Amino acid sequence: MRMASGLRAKLNAMKTAAPVAPKRREGGLICHVSRQRVDEAIYDLPSVGLRRIGWTGLRFDIRRCLFLDTETTGLSGGAGTVAFLVGVGYVDGAELVIEQYMLREYADEPELIDRLAARMEGFDSVCTFNGKNFDMPLLESRFTMCRMRQRWRELENLDLLYPARRAWKLRLGSCRLARLEEEILGMPREDDLPGSEVPARFFEFLKTGDETLLDDIVRHNRQDIATLATLLIRLCAVNDRPEALTDQRDQFSMGKSLERQGELKPARELYRISAIPRPAGTLAALTGEHIAGMANWRLYLLSRKSGDIEGARAALEQLLNRRQMPGQACIELSKLCEHRLKDYSGALKYAELSRRFSDGEPPEQLEKRVKRIRRKMTT
Repeated sequence: MRMASGLRAKLNAMKTAAPVAPKRREGGLICHVSRQRVDEAIYDLPSVGLRRIGWTGLRFDIRRCLFLDTETTGLSGGAGTVAFLVGVGYVDGAELVIEQYMLREYADEPELIDRLAARMEGFDSVCTFNGKNFDMPLLESRFTMCRMRQRWRELENLDLLYPARRAWKLRLGSCRLARLEEEILGMPREDDLPGSEVPARFFEFLKTGDETLLDDIVRHNRQDIATLATLLIRLCAVNDRPEALTDQRDQFSMGKSLERQGELKPARELYRISAIPRPAGTLAALTGEHIAGMANWRLYLLSRKSGDIEGARAALEQLLNRRQMPGQACIELSKLCEHRLKDYSGALKYAELSRRFSDGEPPEQLEKRVKRIRRKMTT
């Protein structure tokens, strides 16, 4: 009885005690908002340039475009990869407004997703750099993991990585954003945190709570967002008027880009320009001969495909005269003479001439060609 009455007293005491407030977790998202001037040209992006870099919508409105970049706990994606910092930017008057949402701890992720979802509601498109393959699929998966899939908004993605590669990979090799800033935009970064070191810096912050470890990450992400806006302007301009390019490698690259998009007339013109010899003795002449050869080869292929026999022949003779892929040029001239022009003596001449060059057909294949042409000449 004593035990029972003692327990009853404790229960009564619990009922009358003041309610205990749930423990409040300190922290929450770290949010940064900054503004910087934006080039007014962003309001007048040429429609042709936009289409050529990948815009498929009917009308592009920069005020409805969200610039986006993430910093993540890993670079390979997957269910365990979290976007601990999401930076977004949008044009407001003469300024680019940049908002950055960063986790203090993993438990903050639903709050980050909520903030991002609210911001995305006001936009129709998103501009990214490799966002199609990485940022946007990752964020969509995080919306699902946070049970907010219904709030995910599909935005048309204008991914600048691909048009940047088409325009400048031949010249630059690497088309990382920092490389483009330095070589194309003329705005190299100073004391920038390499992207490969970002996850380790965030993990160290989780261990120590030292928010100064995040300063470089925030600055790195903010610069990425600002660069997207500048790069969009440059890519649209380059694709709108590629004939204004002066670097031979870029001229050829844009020719290939336009050819792939079915714009054969401007592609031919860019190939023709990039095939023009540079002044002898210059560095451009030494490095440009290979590009000129590739340009003449593309001109040949385009002419052959369209049935322009004389154009194809002229391109091949240009290759041979300049010793650009001379063996291949001889073989193609031999084929042209044999099969299209029925000029068997010309076909034999070019087949025999190809023996002088190392880039022609294998000897056994060439012998079969020569024998077949000779048979035709005697019948």
